[in-house]
Amino acid sequence: MSDLNEFASILTANRRRRGYLSPYMRAVIVTLHVVGKSQREIARLFGVHHSSIAATLEHWKNHHTFESKPKSGRTPALTRAEKRYIVNLAKRNRDISQKALVNAVGKKITYSTVKRCLRAHNMRKWRAKKRIPLTKELAKDRFDFACDWLDNIEELLQVSGR
Repeated sequence: MSDLNEFASILTANRRRRGYLSPYMRAVIVTLHVVGKSQREIARLFGVHHSSIAATLEHWKNHHTFESKPKSGRTPALTRAEKRYIVNLAKRNRDISQKALVNAVGKKITYSTVKRCLRAHNMRKWRAKKRIPLTKELAKDRFDFACDWLDNIEELLQVSGR
């Protein structure tokens, strides 16, 4: 029995808590049931609910396969790795444009797909950071201009036509 427990622990090592049973696990479940183990014993052995064992045995009885049936719904446009790549690219390079983010993946996707991906990571209203390249002298001239006109703001507004 200890060999069976060890085998089951190896087989279930990387299984997610609420994930699907792998085809290998399903094959072992059916084999153990054919050998004479009860559904509850098999469930305890693999650490799953006994209804999962019953469903697996029913699936084998009806379809004679260990593979899952195809799931309904549209397949996602981006994989988790591609989504992570877009988010990291946007975080690292704030100057990147929307078009560049769409083209970065290498698939045909829309901007709204990228927007949803960024919004999921609280990166809303994405706009590339565009700044005027200022030298030290130009920045000082602009600051002096602003300081000179600070006292005469009404005159500045009249001159500019606002």
